[in-house]
Amino acid sequence: MEGASLLALPEGMQIDQVQITENGLIIAVVATYPASCCPLCSEVSLSIHSHYRRVLRDVPCAGRRVQLVLTMRKFYCRNPLCERKAFTERLPAFVEPWARMTIRYCEQITSIGLATCGKGGTRLAARLGIQTTRQTILRRIMDLPDSSAGVILFLGIDDFSFRGGCRFGMLLVNLESRRVVDLLPDGEVETSAAWMRQQLDLMVVSRDRGGTYASAAAQGAHRPHSVRTGFIFSKISGRQ
Repeated sequence: MEGASLLALPEGMQIDQVQITENGLIIAVVATYPASCCPLCSEVSLSIHSHYRRVLRDVPCAGRRVQLVLTMRKFYCRNPLCERKAFTERLPAFVEPWARMTIRYCEQITSIGLATCGKGGTRLAARLGIQTTRQTILRRIMDLPDSSAGVILFLGIDDFSFRGGCRFGMLLVNLESRRVVDLLPDGEVETSAAWMRQQLDLMVVSRDRGGTYASAAAQGAHRPHSVRTGFIFSKISGRQ
């Protein structure tokens, strides 16, 4: 069907039915590709074992929430040396095994979280037709793979909460690249100060007027007396 291209489904998937409800769209999708590879031995199989259904959340369409009902298949592995006798077909570019949402849906939540924050992200997501929580948004950010932060000259620092406000941590952002560079497990001054002391090129810390951030910036500088406190920006200078 032409709708499969419009929905950007992977090769071998086809739209079977579209149902419009009060809450959004329910789209039934069937797998049509004749073969699948065993994830253990990579042997191609044409022997279908059985069918099963997966229900996934997908990216919204024109502000409507989209739920995919995938009819997937299990195949026999015909490799006599393989330990797996039957396996489920995989769609690695579309959905991860056992996941309840598509990869592109997860990517949208992550992008919203990086651009906003937990509470602001949930409000923006709701306007876009994405049903999520601030805990989910923060979890998606924390699941991002670690990468080299490079040289950090301008740092943004603020707190975030675990488990609905029972425990707080520190969120650190490279203000030049606008990317999260680290999440600290608590809001203690020494924890964030120790992190800043490792950033030899750090020049400016963007913060609110909380005394905790000012103390962390002062202790994190090589020359604490050169830090300007009581402003939105604390300047760290005199680094050797």
